[in-house]
Amino acid sequence: KEKLPPKLLTEGARTDPEWLLRFLSNPALSTTDINRNGVRPYLDVRMPTFNFSPNELRKLVRFFQALSQQPQPYIQQRMADLSPQEKEMGRSLFSSAAAPCLKCHATGDPAHDKNATAPNFLLAKERLKPGWTERWIIDPQSISPGTAMPSNLFRKEHATDHDQWVFNGPTPAAFQGYDQDHTKLLVRYIFQLTPEEQRAVAGRMGKTTASAPAKPKTQARTATPSAKRAGGGAP
Repeated sequence: KEKLPPKLLTEGARTDPEWLLRFLSNPALSTTDINRNGVRPYLDVRMPTFNFSPNELRKLVRFFQALSQQPQPYIQQRMADLSPQEKEMGRSLFSSAAAPCLKCHATGDPAHDKNATAPNFLLAKERLKPGWTERWIIDPQSISPGTAMPSNLFRKEHATDHDQWVFNGPTPAAFQGYDQDHTKLLVRYIFQLTPEEQRAVAGRMGKTTASAPAKPKTQARTATPSAKRAGGGAP
């Protein structure tokens, strides 16, 4: 299933409309290699352009937004910069053996990407909406039943005066006393990820971990109306 193109029904919930406009006009996301798949290079197919006019492309983007019941105009959410400690904490979540993010996601390394089943994280900042991304990492199966992305990576706990999403795997001592959602921290880390940081994390994880293909899911569930609003498909 992960080798198939994503569901378009909920594209408006997942992607930034400005990015979607650029993608629809140039699915290769390149001016030199126009035959490549700009988001999912591991697929054997790519999105055609259909030779839409600029006006038709803008209408199509608005259609996807309306189909996913998204407010218009879209106002991009600004995220606070990570402190040095938060960056270390985010890195520990991103590279945890309990949820090695680079195991399935493309990195730009051809040897690794031949087994990839999900897009490069470096596209996330411009491509994805932060709120959708957090919903995705909390419960991807409710958004896209049967996806290889695992659920139950986070659990909700009751903190002093609020509920908190907490990582289900081991965390370093720096997390002691941290009362913010681990999910939001991970999203901020992903949206501020640099090529240098990704290469460093991939190097520490090792090629074996980073390039192992994901095990396919064999059971799918029926998507609910709320899942349609949340958006579907791999991020």
